[in-house]
Amino acid sequence: MPVVPPLFSDAETDHPAIAQWCSTILAGDTARLLLLGPHWSGKSHAAYAGLRRLLATGYREENITVHQAHELKRSYDPSLIQNTTAVTVIDDLTLSVDLVREAKVPLTPDPADVQTMMALEAGALADAVARLSMLPRRSWLLIVSSLDCLAEAVGQETADRLIAVAEQAELSARPRPTLRW
Repeated sequence: MPVVPPLFSDAETDHPAIAQWCSTILAGDTARLLLLGPHWSGKSHAAYAGLRRLLATGYREENITVHQAHELKRSYDPSLIQNTTAVTVIDDLTLSVDLVREAKVPLTPDPADVQTMMALEAGALADAVARLSMLPRRSWLLIVSSLDCLAEAVGQETADRLIAVAEQAELSARPRPTLRW
């Protein structure tokens, strides 16, 4: 699977935090960025635009790993992070927290076995992010909705570590596209 999926094959951004993140990596230094914002703010678009910028300047695709949080937590193996590439992106890190918080109706509890599986997956994702945050000489970009949701998704200790070592950029909400049937 390509680093930049077809949906984002023409992604561009002029966001200064993405430009700085790319410049730092291309200079051979470590860049860490928390990209924050609500749904439909363009976080994934901006992240993939940054990856496109890296690739366009000759940065090698094999030095970049992109994880979708929902896939990472289901197939997690600590070696995925311990042996990760120089640049790692985790998209939709807080999505499961966001969906619960944004629910419009009261949620009914899942059966115990489903709750257990979801807790294991949440723990796997938190472990992956905690491990990534402690790796030296690794650049990363984490896509999250807010710092509050980040703490809920990965734990306060890991969130505090991420905040201490990463730049932060917040994108504003954009109007949602109108679906026409």
